[in-house]
Amino acid sequence: MGVQAVAEKGNEKKVPSLVENFAGLLELFEDGSILRTDHHLAMNVPPCEKPGPEDGGVASRDVVIKEELGIWVRIYLPIATLSKLPLLLYFHGGGFCFLSPAFIFPHRFCLKLAATIGAIVVSVNYRLAPEHRLPAAYDDAMEVLHWLRSSHSHSDPWLNAYADFSSVFLVGESSGGNIVHHLLLRTASVIHGKGSSEDSDSWDDEDELDIRGAILLQPFFGAQERTQSEILCPVDSQLDVQVCDTLWRLALPMGSSRDHPFSNPIKYLQLELPLPPMLVVLGGKDCLCDRGVEYYEAIRNSGKCKRIDLMLFEGEEHGFHHAQGNEEAHDNLNYTRLMRQAALFVSSNRDNGPL
Repeated sequence: MGVQAVAEKGNEKKVPSLVENFAGLLELFEDGSILRTDHHLAMNVPPCEKPGPEDGGVASRDVVIKEELGIWVRIYLPIATLSKLPLLLYFHGGGFCFLSPAFIFPHRFCLKLAATIGAIVVSVNYRLAPEHRLPAAYDDAMEVLHWLRSSHSHSDPWLNAYADFSSVFLVGESSGGNIVHHLLLRTASVIHGKGSSEDSDSWDDEDELDIRGAILLQPFFGAQERTQSEILCPVDSQLDVQVCDTLWRLALPMGSSRDHPFSNPIKYLQLELPLPPMLVVLGGKDCLCDRGVEYYEAIRNSGKCKRIDLMLFEGEEHGFHHAQGNEEAHDNLNYTRLMRQAALFVSSNRDNGPL
């Protein structure tokens, strides 16, 4: 009996140890396996091609770009338009690990962007970490940019009829703002003949797509050394340092520190190529605030950006433009100021020279 018990114990399968646990929503184990809950999917909303009053007169529809990679976009179109509109390429937040264009907050925000600015918004679904660690999200962003430049996008009825492909703006919030930064650098490298062969091979000079500007909303950057806004971040903040650290461990290449160029581009910033006008939006109570200020100053001091402006909302936390349930944001004066500034930024830069 004793021998048999020992044999059975020896055949037991070892349960892998838990490496990371993000609020019970995502668990990463030592063998690389991942367990996700679908809790957030309850807050996903479908597109609507026949918008109601709650959609602000903006229709939306989903288009698959690369099915095998799960890359798709949600396109937003103000239905009252009769002319060509600027095109905003939008990247949602979620620390590279969560959400999609279908999540209610980015969906509502894109509806408002399209209505306020009078623009077509193309919201990108990129691959998430840790299943697909960086640079997967950057590669997917480049893939969508290639798609916009190709004849495939022009076959889309909404884009073909109403998109001004010579007036494109990149917009990203949090991790999406990080994506915008890296996409700007990769695009500039390709345009000026210094990009990777993979990027350059799919970039046709005859395709018309001009990037006129970029808006980074509370961009997600990090580093090993703490900033004051991180050190002084209240424990009850919308986003704290511990959450940021966990997200970076899940998103960066295995074994990388927060000083990796993906998370800490300022440390390696040596801009040689011109960048289009940029608008950086920060919240004074956001733990990422100081990093955003450092980023703004580094880009400005490089002398390579046509113009970069900083919009700092002193009393606002991370993601203030969404707020709780989003309804409060619509009544928030700072939310209104942000939307007006975004509209002014787009309208004043439509006629500038391309990147």
